[in-house]
Amino acid sequence: MGAAMRFCAGILALLIGIPVLSAQEAPTPVKGEAGWLLPMPEVDADPKIPTLAQVVGHAWGQDVSSASEIEHDLIALAAAAPDRARLVPYGRTIEKRPLCYLVITSPENLARLDAIREDNLRLSDPRKTSRDDARPILDALPVIVWMAYGVHGDEISSGDAAILTAYHLLADRREETRKLLERVVVVIDPMQNPDGRDRFVNFHREGRGVEPDAEPLAAERVQRWATGRHNHYIFDMNRDWFLQTQSESRDRIAAYLRWQPHVLIDAHEMGTNNEYYFDPPADPVLDLITPRQREWFGRFGRRQAGRFDQYGFLYTSRELYDGFYPGYGTTWPALHGSIGILWEQAGTRGLVVDREDQTKLHYHDGVRRHYVSGISTVETAAANAREIVRDFYDYRASAVALGREGPIRDYLLLPGPTPARAAKLADLLVKNGVEVRRLTAPATVKARKDAETSVKEWSAPVGSYHVPIAQPAGRLARSLLDARFDMGEAFRERQLDRKKRRLDDEIYDLTAWSLALTHGVTSLAVDGPASLTSEAVADPKATGDVVGPEKANVGYLIHAEDDAAMIALGELLRAGFRVQVLDESVRLGGVKFAKGTLLLRTIENPEALHGKVRELATRLGLSVAATDTGLVDEGTGLGGFHISWVKPPRIAMLVDRPASPFVGHTWYLFDQVWKYPATRVPGGAIAELDLTKYNVVVLPDGRYPGPLTEGFAAKLKDWVRSGGTLILVKGAAAWATEKSAGLLASRVVKKPIRTAGEPDPKATDAGDKPKVSDEPRTEADEESPDPVPGAFFRAGVYDDHFVTFGSPSEIFPLVNTDLILTPLKPADGRNLITFAPRDLLVSGFCWPQTLELMAGKPLVVYQALGKGHVVAFVDDPNYRAMTPTTQRFFLNAVFFGPGH
Repeated sequence: MGAAMRFCAGILALLIGIPVLSAQEAPTPVKGEAGWLLPMPEVDADPKIPTLAQVVGHAWGQDVSSASEIEHDLIALAAAAPDRARLVPYGRTIEKRPLCYLVITSPENLARLDAIREDNLRLSDPRKTSRDDARPILDALPVIVWMAYGVHGDEISSGDAAILTAYHLLADRREETRKLLERVVVVIDPMQNPDGRDRFVNFHREGRGVEPDAEPLAAERVQRWATGRHNHYIFDMNRDWFLQTQSESRDRIAAYLRWQPHVLIDAHEMGTNNEYYFDPPADPVLDLITPRQREWFGRFGRRQAGRFDQYGFLYTSRELYDGFYPGYGTTWPALHGSIGILWEQAGTRGLVVDREDQTKLHYHDGVRRHYVSGISTVETAAANAREIVRDFYDYRASAVALGREGPIRDYLLLPGPTPARAAKLADLLVKNGVEVRRLTAPATVKARKDAETSVKEWSAPVGSYHVPIAQPAGRLARSLLDARFDMGEAFRERQLDRKKRRLDDEIYDLTAWSLALTHGVTSLAVDGPASLTSEAVADPKATGDVVGPEKANVGYLIHAEDDAAMIALGELLRAGFRVQVLDESVRLGGVKFAKGTLLLRTIENPEALHGKVRELATRLGLSVAATDTGLVDEGTGLGGFHISWVKPPRIAMLVDRPASPFVGHTWYLFDQVWKYPATRVPGGAIAELDLTKYNVVVLPDGRYPGPLTEGFAAKLKDWVRSGGTLILVKGAAAWATEKSAGLLASRVVKKPIRTAGEPDPKATDAGDKPKVSDEPRTEADEESPDPVPGAFFRAGVYDDHFVTFGSPSEIFPLVNTDLILTPLKPADGRNLITFAPRDLLVSGFCWPQTLELMAGKPLVVYQALGKGHVVAFVDDPNYRAMTPTTQRFFLNAVFFGPGH
């Protein structure tokens, strides 16, 4: 029995004995009052099913239930109705809170629940289950509705609505509810982010007085720096569905794939002054989501609208929330064939809040609307069960057909010099439910390489990963690997017009996201049929090897190009081994070792080195050469002048204000991926930090200077001069250019402010360009460029520097910034990564003026200061932990800065 199961079982034992309290007679609540529709008055409640008040002491909507209170209520419900409910633990959060879902259905369905799930998995692969074989399943299988609540922990009403929905389905003795459960299996995941929920609930209860305060800026509502929205590592997990960086995401998606539900509900909250939103989504919608799915969005929405009209609830659809990015909690399931539907309820962030229209919004209002939406969804699914199940099968079959007949039949991912990174990408696809194979014979194909648009002939070696598109998850595979998707000309033109009129744009998230591009792995989109010989691979891993003598007399060289080398470096340093890095390439035994190659000299390390290197090579997939000689064919000798000691970094990283919460992405990488310690210091305390204890300081993106004084800037400058490595990200880089900081000789590029309708400067005579300022961003007549909404750019790499070790000469970074810096002059430093002077947009959308301003500007700059280094990133290289290509530059700065 797993830890999560033992926990749930222990709580269950405590709660089995909950006394069933008799309900007190009370008048029916009036419309809008706290208890109205909580639950619906027509429910014929079974007194054996405990209410929330009986379990935790407060009624539905009366208080914001904590994660443990919601969990206890679910356990009590499952215990009270064991013939109709089953509580299933599926994981634990980083902070060790259990993740569970509650299955609710009829007694007959529950008795054969495993058979129902297995029958549905058979339906999910039409290649193995023909239509004739599927027909008995299609005629009998209950529709599976997965209801996911609270991926953002401070969107609080959904969690209480989840347990009220569960109560309704279990307690209602009416025949119509019993009939619903004969046709539906309901899976309720009440809290996708219990860590975030408890962060908010604890903060809220700490700040609340005797009576709730409706002031929008009241202390009980305005959260601390790391809000409850995010999980432990401050990730937005509604952007993490296909990235699966977070353990909660991985556990949830593994649970999802064990079921492959037909309908998925994703319940959220939005701004206080709104009402309620449900799909159909706004434009743009990813073109891999089928017209039939979009029809279902409308059908569920119409039933939901009818319920809302009945109760006088206000609502909207087709506004703001699009269906374009495949990492949302609705689009990712839709690409597996589910009907993914979004709900957004106006949030209170407490029990009551004043709104701009001089009305009050109560917490119970949100619980009520999400609860009504849940019952409406179950009713719609039950009424259309046969049709929904058949459409699920048809979707999966059409995905196979698309791969057999469509323009792209296969993807090939070439390991090249980064086999560990390619294996990581392949493994991520597998975790997304995409089938991956490996070539067992070399292949020559006609294909489009990376983001190129022309078809050419390419070769793929044995060991390349093969992703056939003719599979049930073929559309999802396309969504993750295709280089570009079109938002639609009408949508683009509308956004350009809105910008011209100084209106907010309607782009909700990234406009490009190809995993092959973010990983820097060469991909071939095979055009038409191809002869490919491959075998299935369930657990992609790079194969490591140590070439040479069993025990090297001189040392070991670890090739620089793959990220696995950097993971190994961190582990070796923590274990006390001495490591060197080649600053110039060498050739030894006929093999080239590039700049950045790691060198472990036998004479400098203990006997354990030999076993450790081999163990790392096997576990991490390292390519290692053992050598008995230091005499090289070309380049610096292994005892030469162009080799630097990798001085173990001692890292301090600013967190809390003025940092952006996205610093959590870097924290996560240090903790869980790179596995190297970094001390996090709050911005309010960093001025008191003894910098001499550290040789690397990271100032992440944020709103600077915040609490950082000019005195701290001077202290930081002195520390750099003494040999420190200062890494600046985005907002910190902009601050470093200001005269008060004086840490960076670049200047911030701005654009002139134009009034609505004013002619675009680009439309005037040739040579009349938008104004570029080299002063800090404080002038009243200038403003930051419009931010790049997540697009891939083309950039060149300056290879004669430790920050760019292991990188190819050209990369395609994912850019998501409004910061543009002027290039450093040669006397001031180096522009390490520079956007192409023309044709720089590779994939996605960018505002024309921003694109023009960014051409030829740097993404990463380096400036020496005394004995130390300043490395500045115009954009966050660790954003969402999704781009190994740019993460590598950050890692190089961390690990190689102190020793250079």
